[in-house]
Amino acid sequence: MSVGTVWDRAVDFVRDHLSAVMPVLLVTQFAAPAISGSLAGVRADATGGTAAGLGLLSIATTIISLWGALYLVGFAAQPSGREHRDEAMRIATSRFLPLIGVSIVLMVVLGILALPGVLLAVSSGFDFMAIANGTPLQPADVAKLGSALLYFVVLALFVLWASARLLPINAVVAMERRGLGAIPRAFALTRGLTWKLIGLILLYAIVTGVAVSAAQFVFGAVIALVVGDDGGLSIATVAGSIAVAAVSAVLALYQSAFIGKLYRAIIGEQDDVAVFA
Repeated sequence: MSVGTVWDRAVDFVRDHLSAVMPVLLVTQFAAPAISGSLAGVRADATGGTAAGLGLLSIATTIISLWGALYLVGFAAQPSGREHRDEAMRIATSRFLPLIGVSIVLMVVLGILALPGVLLAVSSGFDFMAIANGTPLQPADVAKLGSALLYFVVLALFVLWASARLLPINAVVAMERRGLGAIPRAFALTRGLTWKLIGLILLYAIVTGVAVSAAQFVFGAVIALVVGDDGGLSIATVAGSIAVAAVSAVLALYQSAFIGKLYRAIIGEQDDVAVFA
């Protein structure tokens, strides 16, 4: 299977169904992140009830964005030429809680895997408080983290490999009505595609980094130079957040379309009702 062919199908899907996905895309992938990002400066200085309220808002925007991503994946993962937004809405609504559960399990596993590295860093004698208080990092300090850094490099490589193998997991949760069983199923679906998907993930990371950085600079830093940035809810912060959210929404749309079409390319165009009933 050619990754390029899957990408072409994802692009065709976006072109053919842009008007259908746009309302959900604007609300879940643009508006929600833009609002959350605009309040980043306020959140940093908030205390007490305000901090708690902003924390809840951040969680809410994350949940909204996750639901929107599931909608987009469920839309694109339907048989080619038979995609329908009502079915995508049903999929996103009925499979959202299972996706939350699977996401929590994966985050817990990642936390457990990171724990040895954290313990190595703490036991190395590295002065985290001094760095947090603004003390410049010295080469000798980095040397103390040798074993911990090595562990995290190995962990990062493992996470990259696992991310490639789990790339279609949202589509599996959406289309096959699986919970934790979606994890081994995603591994099975991506057998033989690991290196292609790793390359794609790295390319996507580079494009995302460049696009987001450019948006922050043009609409955030430049506006801050013109009108100033006093922190909190400033014009520069809001403009930068809106620009980043717009770029991220476009990237999220194509990412979700690709995941959906990747899943469909792997399993074929058979009747899902008959296969997964």
